[in-house]
Amino acid sequence: MNFETRLRRSFWQGLLWFFVLHQIDKAPSYGGKLKKQLQTFGYDVSPGTLYPLLHTLENAALLRSRIKIYRGRTRKYYEITAPGQLFLAEMRQEMSGILQGMLEL
Repeated sequence: MNFETRLRRSFWQGLLWFFVLHQIDKAPSYGGKLKKQLQTFGYDVSPGTLYPLLHTLENAALLRSRIKIYRGRTRKYYEITAPGQLFLAEMRQEMSGILQGMLEL
């Protein structure tokens, strides 16, 4: 894998983390729904990428999960925690400044 591919992958992975926190901040969600939301933006993420990310955010106490039964199937819903909200607010502020400066070309 060349440097540009690794750099692009790293960029999108960071953006994916931010997207997941943002979406779950708006409303509790589950992996399948997040995957569909990403697809609407043209980003197809594999379960092997998405679920480890959700588990990492949960282990970092930025998310918490609860099991719900929907139409006879078990779903793991994630919701953002207070530390997760604080982290997301900090990241929004940091990204806003950087992006605003970059887009003012």
